[in-house]
Amino acid sequence: MDKEVLNMSNKPFILAVNAISGGGKTTIVKELQRKLPKSKALFFDDRNYDSDSGIEDICKWIEEGADVNRFNLDLLAEDIEKLIKENLNYIIMDYPFGYRHKAISKYLDFSIFIDTPLDIALARRIIRDYSTTSIQNVFDDMKQYLIQGRSAYLYGLDETKEKADYVIDGSKSLDGIVSEIMEKLIHINPAG
Repeated sequence: MDKEVLNMSNKPFILAVNAISGGGKTTIVKELQRKLPKSKALFFDDRNYDSDSGIEDICKWIEEGADVNRFNLDLLAEDIEKLIKENLNYIIMDYPFGYRHKAISKYLDFSIFIDTPLDIALARRIIRDYSTTSIQNVFDDMKQYLIQGRSAYLYGLDETKEKADYVIDGSKSLDGIVSEIMEKLIHINPAG
């Protein structure tokens, strides 16, 4: 899809791409950045936001209600502010929380959730994270996933998905997902 999607306002249109870990956020954002004119991407994993959050055990954090506002995202907000000042049509964010974080939600124009089945996300994580490690590390991670990790995936899936503006089937091909997002963007009036 080579149709240009233009932002008619002075501020770039800010699109958040949300998914669970292994859901395809990073790959999709990179492809969107390649296809959308005058766009830049922000990747949540490029910074370590949880060092200031006091969250030591992610599963315990989820059991306690998973307040995403405990993450100090001031640096991400600063990054967004810098990009807003540039002559861009789009800021595309690889970002797990959608509208749930108060400091970031005010910037977002649209949030897309990639609804990736847990088995696909888990397989991608194993390939991504364990391609150069021992099989014992994979076994240990799978045990942890079965004990506590799966609930973390389900929570992130439900909580962010229900607040998204649009949900896409994450089992589709990369081209299919990106084409669907591009079509959706064509029908959104960023100035309105």
